Amino acid sequence: MKVKKERKMVQTEVERKQKKILVVEDDQNLNKLVSYNLSKNGYAVESVFDGISAKDKLAGDVFDVVVLDIMLPGIDGFRICEYIKEDAKAYKTFVVVLTARGEPLDKIYGNIVGADYYLTKPFSVAKLMDIVKELTVLRDKDFRVGSGDQYGKNS
Repeated sequence: MKVKKERKMVQTEVERKQKKILVVEDDQNLNKLVSYNLSKNGYAVESVFDGISAKDKLAGDVFDVVVLDIMLPGIDGFRICEYIKEDAKAYKTFVVVLTARGEPLDKIYGNIVGADYYLTKPFSVAKLMDIVKELTVLRDKDFRVGSGDQYGKNS
């Protein structure tokens, strides 16, 4: 009995720490590929295929990371990125742009609207997993002034 309770507590602890990822990609095969790999790496994944559905999901929930295509039906990814970055409750949500639009001006504009990482297609799934892992670790950090040790002090 006690072992069962301990397992339940550990599982609950893991579930609590599981990071939420939203995949916004209109190509069904690519959406499935990215979602599958994120799930396999322990993330709670939701996926949508257009900008309007993405905005609806984002209005109702906060995600740790959004993997976002730019060329989407309905509302384009740049507008979705702006929407995320303007939302007070989503201030710690990271946006990884995953797109075929690799021109320098597209990348600059992605930066302007708040993308945290810009990855062009074709891409390495392993690289995307590394980026998401890095961003989820960063999300848990508290970078506010006065939130940690002061300079010159060691714990």
